[in-house]
Amino acid sequence: MEINETGFDKIIKVFFRWSVFLAVILAVFISAQIWVKKTAAKNIASVPIVKIPTYPSEQLLNDVEIRSTYLAPRIRGVRFSVYTVKPGDNLWKLAKQYGYSVHTLIGCNPQLTTYNISTRQKLLIPTSGGSLHPVQKNDTWEIISDKYDVPAENLKLTNFGVFELVPGEYLFIAGKPPAVDLMNESMQEKYALRELFVSPLGGRLTSAFGKRVHPITGKVSMHGGIDIAVPEGTWVGAAADGVVILAGSNIGHYGTAVYIDHKNGYFTHYGHLSYINVKTGQKVKARQLIAKSGSTGNSTGPHLHFTIKKGDTSIDPLKFLW
Repeated sequence: MEINETGFDKIIKVFFRWSVFLAVILAVFISAQIWVKKTAAKNIASVPIVKIPTYPSEQLLNDVEIRSTYLAPRIRGVRFSVYTVKPGDNLWKLAKQYGYSVHTLIGCNPQLTTYNISTRQKLLIPTSGGSLHPVQKNDTWEIISDKYDVPAENLKLTNFGVFELVPGEYLFIAGKPPAVDLMNESMQEKYALRELFVSPLGGRLTSAFGKRVHPITGKVSMHGGIDIAVPEGTWVGAAADGVVILAGSNIGHYGTAVYIDHKNGYFTHYGHLSYINVKTGQKVKARQLIAKSGSTGNSTGPHLHFTIKKGDTSIDPLKFLW
């Protein structure tokens, strides 16, 4: 007797066939996943781990070449090169050449103990302004962020290759001057002097402090200040708060001049002026307009002669002014 297949039986057969098909597909898929993972793990294990080298803090401080090598894989957006000082170079000239403040050169060269640089000396030169922060024992990203007023995320982005804050190593702080309290003692003292005075005006330095051939007498003599060439009539500002102790014309070789007592042992002189805007005994503030430049007295052309004295001793104004 022939048994007729019901509709229900047909559904069961179709379901069974599809179940077997799906089971095979799933088995193939799982096998493929296992194979891929094993292969990937094997390949990863065979790839050598590239470790960014570290260096002793003393080498990072004193060896410019090593510092450049250290920074290269750690800093984003800034490149560093080693520059060999040539005759006639100074920090201000080099900073101007690279388009940033002298603070950047000082901040990227913590080995410096003076502003003077010598021929064949090596300096670390960044492609953009900023300074190096020497990591301290208890530093965190947040502490460093507060110190320089830079968001912690920005610091991490710039220093993308720094995964651990190791004391004695360096971070690059973009666009910021160095932290004076982290400089060596010699540079801290020099930076402290920079806070005492501001430049009386901007211009071109034509004669520095020290011995020179006098432009009028032709004899070698001591130049007790600096000469800054500017057009006649350029306003001159007081270099610091103080009291005018002398203001007048025919004051020796200075011609028309102003002398200011800053009440901390320091005095400033402003010579060869064309016009005086203050009186003897008058109190003045830093940057207050006190006179106009000229060419009075023993002068070969319009300029300001600027002197700083501690007591009776003249000091190079460039020790105080940027």
